Amino acid sequence: MTDYQDTYWQYISSGKLCLQFCPACAQYIFYPRELCPNCLQSGLEWKEVTGKGLVYSYTIVHVSALPDFQEETPYIYALIELAERIRMPSNLINCSLDMIRVGLPVEVAFIERNGKTLPVFKPIQEVFETSNKPKNKEGAS
Repeated sequence: MTDYQDTYWQYISSGKLCLQFCPACAQYIFYPRELCPNCLQSGLEWKEVTGKGLVYSYTIVHVSALPDFQEETPYIYALIELAERIRMPSNLINCSLDMIRVGLPVEVAFIERNGKTLPVFKPIQEVFETSNKPKNKEGAS
């Protein structure tokens, strides 16, 4: 594993979602790498991100090739567009199959799997609590 990959996993294991940022072109980068894929500059920085975003795309996995996830099928594998305008693939947890949709607001969470911390995403609860409130006659909550 390279130093920049180690750095990413160290942040994850401490419960922080940090991504590389290129000061030359002001772009966030995921997955960790040595050079910016946009401008090919080195000297990338690490910045903690909000961990909030929207489901950009998803699939429901019924047969997993990953031994650690075979017992959890079906599960949702999603492409999350973070608030920082970078997309990151991840599992979606605490989300029923009938709840999933493109545009669903999500936030990062961390799970332990075989001694390793993994970033996953879950629906933002406040959104559903306010959207499920009954409306008055004028349509306001």
